[in-house]
Amino acid sequence: MPGFRAAMKYAYSSTRVKAMESKLIRKEMFERMLAAKEPGSIAAMLLQTDYRQDVERLGGVKAMSTLIDFVLSKNQGRETSKLITIAPKDQRSLVIAIAGVWDIGNIKTAIEAVSSGKSFESVSRYLIDSRYAGSEAIKDAMASKSVEGAMEKLMLKTPYAKQIKNALDTYKKTGSAAEASAALERSYYLQLGATIGKLEMIDAGAADLIRKRIDMRNILTLLETKKHGNDFAKISGYLLPNGSLGSKRLESLFRESRSPEALAENVKAFNLKQAAKEYAESKTKPVLIFEIAMLNEIFAGALRGIRHSVLSFGALIAFLYLKEIEVFTLRVIMKGKGYGLSDQEIKGMISWLK
Repeated sequence: MPGFRAAMKYAYSSTRVKAMESKLIRKEMFERMLAAKEPGSIAAMLLQTDYRQDVERLGGVKAMSTLIDFVLSKNQGRETSKLITIAPKDQRSLVIAIAGVWDIGNIKTAIEAVSSGKSFESVSRYLIDSRYAGSEAIKDAMASKSVEGAMEKLMLKTPYAKQIKNALDTYKKTGSAAEASAALERSYYLQLGATIGKLEMIDAGAADLIRKRIDMRNILTLLETKKHGNDFAKISGYLLPNGSLGSKRLESLFRESRSPEALAENVKAFNLKQAAKEYAESKTKPVLIFEIAMLNEIFAGALRGIRHSVLSFGALIAFLYLKEIEVFTLRVIMKGKGYGLSDQEIKGMISWLK
């Protein structure tokens, strides 16, 4: 049971989080969505949820086949910003740092888009409408038409000046958008390392969720490298710090495994045996199979976390993950129905729902 100080500190934020949680889509509605025959029926169901205002603002049910990504982004961004606002003042910076992963993702998208000559409109559906580097900030940055110009604008307008500068310096040295994106992400996770240390003292479960996410990113890097037959030395600088798997363990995993399937089966941080089997049987060998399996495992952990987090910081972080679970699941169901996937195939991508 939480102590008196915790009860006083988190009473307001926990009450607000519970109210926000009550608006999340429940398992029963997801199951009705899975049973729906077409995406339009699912979009109609969204009118009964917290997504209603975004569906109506963006053209209604008929527009959802093309605009669903925008609806999900707007809602996720708004709820994340709300969570930052209600966090205890002395811990708000922690929530901002953790939620910053979506800002960093948006900045990476901008870097890669400008580098390849893509327009803002062509990537806007993939942006999370996050607090500091949301759609408007990215649109303004991309208007500069150069990678350097876009990053310089974002350095001035977001709290990620140090991370973006590292990316900019890397781009100037290499001329590679991929290298710049990797430098940005690595710099972000280096900064997050200090946050994890503080978070460990406040809520160990929340810290574990973040480490798990870092482990997932590193394992995906190893799997992609193994799939394409590249050497570990080429990607060692891309591995992210502060996960539960250290650099030596990641290297030994890579060198001891002859194939992506073998590497996945040797990973102890996640249960990837079924994913390895599906990968081996697939003709195209998509690493996405492993990403979906790991995301579902992280989501299941977040669900357990919020059930046991009462009047604690962990409840705030767990909600971030619950919202991501919801958005991920809606996207999988809508896209799956649109592409004509069977209910069984869609269920396989959202195993947390079991």
